[in-house]
Amino acid sequence: MATIGVGDKAPELNETWLDADDQPHVLAEALKSGPVVLGLYKSSCQASKTMFPFLQRLQDRYGDRGLNVLGVAQDSANITRSFARRLDLKIPILIEGPEYPFSRSYDIFATPTVYLLDRDGTVAWSTMGFMKPQMDEMTEAVANVLGVAPEPIVSDADADVPMFVPG
Repeated sequence: MATIGVGDKAPELNETWLDADDQPHVLAEALKSGPVVLGLYKSSCQASKTMFPFLQRLQDRYGDRGLNVLGVAQDSANITRSFARRLDLKIPILIEGPEYPFSRSYDIFATPTVYLLDRDGTVAWSTMGFMKPQMDEMTEAVANVLGVAPEPIVSDADADVPMFVPG
């Protein structure tokens, strides 16, 4: 299987995934209200720890316009709840479970990997790892899919965030 990329139909759209609080989520259902950003991560990955506050900002900025941001954890529910608490995340974080079925379906090979899924379930944008300039690219891609003006999520307050964080 090849890594899922821009223009590909996203897998796992009709599967039910439980989040860290045992609430069910189905990507196809989330897509009915608008595009979805999926952030696949491992809590021990420093690049993931750097990425996820920006994903929360995306949800805060565009959630009222239909965007759904979901995390996908390669960790247990307990570790995931701790990760979310430490980073003050409010987005749902789905639990992959043993053998990483979600990551395997998307054929990712590094974390974090982020996908923007358009309403029809095709990948509109993706990135792997963390580079600060990609946060503005992601914001522009989200705004484009939503048909609104982009509102940057990187600010002067992020001066201490490195340009690149290795995974």
